[in-house]
Amino acid sequence: MTRNRLLAFTAAACLATQILLTGTADAVTSSKADLRDGQLRLEGTSAPGVFVIAESTTSAAGARADTSGRYKIQAGGFTAPDCKVTIRDGRTPTATVALTGCTPSVVPVPPVPAPPTGSCVITSVFPLSVPAGTATAVNFTTSGCDTTTGSGATPTPVRWSVVAGVIPTGMTGPNFQGTTGGNIIGTPSIPGTYTFTLQVSDQIGATDQENVTLTVA
Repeated sequence: MTRNRLLAFTAAACLATQILLTGTADAVTSSKADLRDGQLRLEGTSAPGVFVIAESTTSAAGARADTSGRYKIQAGGFTAPDCKVTIRDGRTPTATVALTGCTPSVVPVPPVPAPPTGSCVITSVFPLSVPAGTATAVNFTTSGCDTTTGSGATPTPVRWSVVAGVIPTGMTGPNFQGTTGGNIIGTPSIPGTYTFTLQVSDQIGATDQENVTLTVA
């Protein structure tokens, strides 16, 4: 190996070593991480002159490191639900640090509704066979349903719905009848067998379902 080549090889090796050492020295670090009353204060070291960003799950702030690689981030209105921030400068691996002075946000747990008291049940559906082309009604009755909304209040009818299947063509509903009953009414126009699931619910949330098979002949 000639002297010039040896010098060039030595210089390249030194440069590579310097780059590796610099990369290690420039890894982003944090010496202070604090969040109080929405005010973030973050200090540490990184590569000289790079822009350092601190991110939580809800906020972000940043500042440029000085010529010695020191950075200082200060930001108001900063939030960090888990009291942690991730620091990155785009050059080195990120660092995640815990914030002192921070109280984790507590996500409120919705209260579990109390199970309904009482029992609201469908007791009858009649008739189950109706003539085609004739105005008719299919009636529903219930038992045990709560129709009150408070002491002295006017009774409120139970609520009816069809949650599956279809009622005969030409009929409408379900409708409420009185406070505890219901029906479907109309003139069924197409003969056949119709199946549907009828549901009733009362004022305290008690429900019941009935599978109905209705023949139009």
